[in-house]
Amino acid sequence: MSVPAGTPRVAECYREHSQDLWTCFYRLCSDPERAWEAVQEAFLRFQGPAAHDIRDERAWLAHVGRNWLRDFSRRKQNSEVAAESLAGVASPTLDPVGSAVRHELREQVGVALAALRSDDREVLVLRYALGWSSARIAEVLGIQVAAVDMRLMRARQRMAIALEELGVNAESVQ
Repeated sequence: MSVPAGTPRVAECYREHSQDLWTCFYRLCSDPERAWEAVQEAFLRFQGPAAHDIRDERAWLAHVGRNWLRDFSRRKQNSEVAAESLAGVASPTLDPVGSAVRHELREQVGVALAALRSDDREVLVLRYALGWSSARIAEVLGIQVAAVDMRLMRARQRMAIALEELGVNAESVQ
């Protein structure tokens, strides 16, 4: 993807955050093209007049993209998402057996994530894919930190059950 036109601030922000945002959006929708559309929509809105008052650009962009995905799903009335793997992403390792095992585990985690409710998937992605703190997640989702921690605990439990149903030992994922 090319860097969007606009102010130097937008271009710098795009270089800094677009990949993390895509990862987050991809895990929410399991569609790489739709994830890029959400990134583009967030940055398009970031160039608007309201962008001058933004304190945390990454959180704001994640919030806008997440809302766009939610609106898109509502318009399409598509409550179920298909599980797609990152099969096309090459592994830097030279160990083919280890690479195959990691690939299979990654696919199973993707299937388990897709089986979760969207709010569970969302907090897990924000915490583990993007490494956000509970406070940052709370800010983006507009909820209390204690609510984030409770959602994470419950989402991890449901994820462990989903992995177990797929025959994956949840401890091997960590």
